[in-house]
Amino acid sequence: MKNALNNSKYNIIAIIIFEIITCSISFSANFSDHSIMSTIIKWTPAIIGISTLFVYFVSRLFIKKLNWIITILGIILMLYAALTIYGTDFSQTL
Repeated sequence: MKNALNNSKYNIIAIIIFEIITCSISFSANFSDHSIMSTIIKWTPAIIGISTLFVYFVSRLFIKKLNWIITILGIILMLYAALTIYGTDFSQTL
């Protein structure tokens, strides 16, 4: 089990899969307008996923163990952002 957690292939695939899932959640949210701000909000989970991959690759250079913690934190942050975006009522904002 320890080898599966520290395997970089599994971690990268998990980040990409959850990035696709959270992007589909945030894109299905009901946005009131089609401004540039709503476009940025839609792509927030993807930006978090790309930055998680970047932090993961940098941490692989310095730390050889426990890199799966970065993957778990990135997945939790992407899910939190996507569910917050989906649950927000954008019709009441300016």
